[in-house]
Amino acid sequence: MKHLYGFFLLFLFHYSAAQRPASSRITPFAEAGLLAASAERTPFWLRANQFGIVPARSPAATLRLGVFGSVALRDTQASTGRRPWTLTYRAEIVGNAGKQSTVLLPEAYVRVAHRSLELVAGRRREIIGLVDSTLSSGSFAWSGNALPMPKIRFGTAGFTPLWRNGWLGVNAFIAHGWFADTWFMQHSFLHEKSTLWRLGKPAWGFRLYAGINHHAQWGGRSDYLDRNLAVDGQLPGRLRDFGNVFLTLIPRDRQNPRYTYFDGFNRFGNHLGSYDFGLELPGKTTSLLFYHQHPYEDSSGLIFANLPDGLSGIRLQRRPAAGTGFRLNTLLLEVLLTRSQSGSFLDLYGLGTLRRTEGRDNYFNHSQYREAWTYRGQVLGTPFITLQSDLRREWWNQSGWRIINNRVQVYHLGFRAAVGRRVEIEGRFSYSLNYGTYDQALPGSPGQFSSLLRATLPVRWLGGSVLTGALALDQGRLYTNSAGTYLGLRKTWGRNSG
Repeated sequence: MKHLYGFFLLFLFHYSAAQRPASSRITPFAEAGLLAASAERTPFWLRANQFGIVPARSPAATLRLGVFGSVALRDTQASTGRRPWTLTYRAEIVGNAGKQSTVLLPEAYVRVAHRSLELVAGRRREIIGLVDSTLSSGSFAWSGNALPMPKIRFGTAGFTPLWRNGWLGVNAFIAHGWFADTWFMQHSFLHEKSTLWRLGKPAWGFRLYAGINHHAQWGGRSDYLDRNLAVDGQLPGRLRDFGNVFLTLIPRDRQNPRYTYFDGFNRFGNHLGSYDFGLELPGKTTSLLFYHQHPYEDSSGLIFANLPDGLSGIRLQRRPAAGTGFRLNTLLLEVLLTRSQSGSFLDLYGLGTLRRTEGRDNYFNHSQYREAWTYRGQVLGTPFITLQSDLRREWWNQSGWRIINNRVQVYHLGFRAAVGRRVEIEGRFSYSLNYGTYDQALPGSPGQFSSLLRATLPVRWLGGSVLTGALALDQGRLYTNSAGTYLGLRKTWGRNSG
């Protein structure tokens, strides 16, 4: 009920804001769909990177209702002579009925923007990192696989030129968020920040990208952590501790009674992220983008001791053009490697010393945050690093880690195409080899193929709607073999006022 209350508050907020001398726009939308599969488990590409709204078990029916809108305040422009402040918002509620009936709130946020800066509060769909956000196998640390969590975020609204000639731009933000309370951990926080630089004028014929993404889960309380990992169940989560989280510093006083020896040499919280690099070659009709995300979980990743781990991609993109036949608009090839993890040797007593011998980075797992890098039961990063509950039962083990498969080798192909002037087609095809973890390998390194074909077609029903159909297949030894389908109808209304 509190979700519904917040949902309707956005309508009220929009109405009151629209009474000012401003131009406004409000757009409701609705989607109804059916999901079915040959096995109980929903195929991988029907549910992965869908922001947590697709149930893992089939069959299911879904209903998605939402609204988005904007308000441009003219009085600010009139009084200052500059571009006005704008307010945008979006809310969506999703109801799934089936073997896992749920009511979800994947988006409910308000955004205030002025010039190139924005402040966002609430839940918002995000993919963080330099990737093709529509076809990627998943950005390493924040892929859009899990339900969005509540945050307050301040930063730029995309790339912002630092000088008028535009040769250098930056896309940066800092955010604070709240993890959901679980049976194991309560009251833990999210800290994240990102800085991505872009070098290149449009006339140069190329653009270079480089930056870093940093995410951390910190603070919290758990009654299940022993005294070697927490002091009376409490992890460092005071304001005075935030400086160490922000700068990923090892505290000078390792004997402080407020925290344990583990905190003293491992830094406060669970830290991870990626270095991002890219090269874009824009053309008149076709552009190329090369990118690489280098992951890190600790100091060994920061000094590239975990090479060749990372996500590498090549994207070919063509400008849409009218035609009656088949036209390929986007083609993406990606390779994800996470097998190295700085080697199999782990130095438990390095006390933060930067050594090439530090290994077993154990991506997304953490000794204090035993539920791993997840939110509401779903992995926040690439979905190819998998939870035990997602795999066939024959692979389940007693290692104690929730993620039991983080050493993978993935080959991924994605495309977007058009048939005629109306039908749009999307395809994803992935093959992975899965090696488990250094603590416990998956015998035989099971291979897995997962695919998806999705088509959208505008129809005249209900005064104009979009019909979506999708077919997905899982074939291999990692997941339960399954073929599935989704059929949905989406209607969007719009009106102008003011």
